[in-house]
Amino acid sequence: MPSDQTRNVSLTAELNAFIRVQVASGHYQNASEVVRAGLRLLAQQADREALPSLPRPDEQLTPRAAARGRHVRQG
Repeated sequence: MPSDQTRNVSLTAELNAFIRVQVASGHYQNASEVVRAGLRLLAQQADREALPSLPRPDEQLTPRAAARGRHVRQG
């Protein structure tokens, strides 16, 4: 794993308070752990959004719709 790099960020009062609460709860040892956990969740969300969505049971993926990445509702 690459060495840690220091970043300075500006936070709103609300985000700063949230970090303090998370550390005080004992779930995280320090603010850096809270920020890293949040960034991991953001990365996971970005990965999920990059994947094509699966059709719902009431939808059918026609070949033409599949080529466009779209779902067609049947019925």
